[in-house]
Amino acid sequence: MIRPFVFFLLLNVIVSSSHADSDYYGNVDTSTPQAMRDSLHEIVDDHTRFPYTSASTDTWDVLEIADEDQDNRNNIITIYRNATFLKLHGGNDFYNREHTWPNSYGFPDNGPSLNYPYTDMHHLFLSDIDYNFNRSNKPYDDCGSGCFEYVTQAVNGRGGAGGAYPGDSNWADGAYTDGRWETWVGRRGDVARALMYMDVRYAGGTHGITGYAEPDLILTDDRTLMEQSNTGVNEDVGYMGLLSVLLQWHKQDPVDSVEIRHHETVASFQGNRNPFIDHPEWAACIFESNCPGFQINAGLNDAWYNPATSGQGFFITVFPDLGMVSLAWFTYDTALPVEDAQANLGDAGHRWITALGPFTGNQAIMNIDITSGGLFDTASEVRHTEPEGSDGTIKLTFDSCNSALIEYDITSINRQGSVPIQRVANDNIALCEAL
Repeated sequence: MIRPFVFFLLLNVIVSSSHADSDYYGNVDTSTPQAMRDSLHEIVDDHTRFPYTSASTDTWDVLEIADEDQDNRNNIITIYRNATFLKLHGGNDFYNREHTWPNSYGFPDNGPSLNYPYTDMHHLFLSDIDYNFNRSNKPYDDCGSGCFEYVTQAVNGRGGAGGAYPGDSNWADGAYTDGRWETWVGRRGDVARALMYMDVRYAGGTHGITGYAEPDLILTDDRTLMEQSNTGVNEDVGYMGLLSVLLQWHKQDPVDSVEIRHHETVASFQGNRNPFIDHPEWAACIFESNCPGFQINAGLNDAWYNPATSGQGFFITVFPDLGMVSLAWFTYDTALPVEDAQANLGDAGHRWITALGPFTGNQAIMNIDITSGGLFDTASEVRHTEPEGSDGTIKLTFDSCNSALIEYDITSINRQGSVPIQRVANDNIALCEAL
């Protein structure tokens, strides 16, 4: 029987949007694998814990919403067999709760000291009791046609087809850490992303609000490390895998509506999200060191300067459709120079360098054009470098929406150097990040 509080949250989940809040990942740093890992951990850390089993709202309540049969809302769907059962809550003879990251690998004791990964529902799913028993704590791994087959059932338009290996069945052999469990093709991406979340969410230390200790959970291909973390007591470090296989499954089975429902439901209770469901592409950065990098976009169009040399500045304009960037480097003063002033570059009153060039990724290479002879609001003949754009180069490299480096080489005066720049005002940063 669903408690009134849970029913109220169920209604909220049904009508809620299935995409993440646009501000939730605003502080993610995608520059390096470690920077992304650290910044995501800070975002998803310190979630609200619900008890595993309790007279109040517990994991049974939430999971029976998260894994609800969409063809029959009185039923649930199990993760491995894809079977549908009437919602019976705890203590039934048909389904139980599967720890996709087996709690034996690092956090088996859900005793008086709050055990956050044990009850973290981003990696808990409802499962047939016998399939959960046979999976045990086998690592996830490709198995092969010689393994024992655990078939699925045809429910909600998938499963139940069988066929030659792998078909749409689960496959397993061996026992414990030396065993293998191959999840069927319809849910293998779900378990992969659940374990990636666990790896990032749990980085050791303590819960920032309650102060309870948390393990450092690490995905690996090393079964020896997994076995070493299977001690029967809570450990500082726990290992699970196989990472290389989970990355393959992540790509083979993209996020679908079943996974989104589980995710949105859990997120609505725990208050944190699984970034690899919201942004599947981030797995490549953290686990394969293939980070997206910053991309030049029209949100960079602005006035920029170096605070250390504030008597000059830069106007930068990006033309996305042309794949070009224009830069104007200017100095300014409140008075004209004296008549006999010797300019470092160009005529005595010269105040501008302009450059234009193509961009790729986070970098633009531009040719410098020195102009002279122009007077403000006066018809005059303007002289350019001959040929135009031949007076050196400027390399403009962005590492964020508010940070860039200008490297210049001006051939006419044999002058080279670099200038770190930032925006004069931050109004367009949000647009840049959105693009």
